[in-house]
Amino acid sequence: MLRVLAVAAALASLALPAAAVAASHAGVVSRGVVQSIDPTHLVLRTLDGSVVTFDLTVGTGVRINGGPGTASDIAPGSVAEVVVDRKGRVLVIRVLAPPVVTDRGVVTAVTKASVTISTSAGNRTFALDRSTRFRVNGGTARRGAVRPGATVTVTHAIDGPAQVVNVLKRPGA
Repeated sequence: MLRVLAVAAALASLALPAAAVAASHAGVVSRGVVQSIDPTHLVLRTLDGSVVTFDLTVGTGVRINGGPGTASDIAPGSVAEVVVDRKGRVLVIRVLAPPVVTDRGVVTAVTKASVTISTSAGNRTFALDRSTRFRVNGGTARRGAVRPGATVTVTHAIDGPAQVVNVLKRPGA
């Protein structure tokens, strides 16, 4: 599956104009793969292989697959385009996020770092990270709502950690 993501990222980056420009030149666009991101910095490996760090501000715009987003929506491994102004400030980050899928099943195991569900296709284990959101019937919930025996949906990028774990039916209910 990692090969599928690598091919998808490569194809997505080819869909962008081919020339990559270093971010040190003001008023330009840099394209590449997100290496890391936090609220104040984005690290991008550009198409020429160089690694560039961008400073983010409250005014930095984010677009995910053409729609609005936030820096916290950007995942390492995403293909991105960073647009800076003439002073080198980041104006907007445009991200081509990997496709998102949802699996449905019954929780067989849950730990601090993962949840395993039994689906019609067999058992699937999903990593849980600090950005994973938990819900009960669509409403906000805590991690503790996910227990063995619960029927859940897990929304995730292909081969990615769980983005949303939604409890549809509690155990024994």
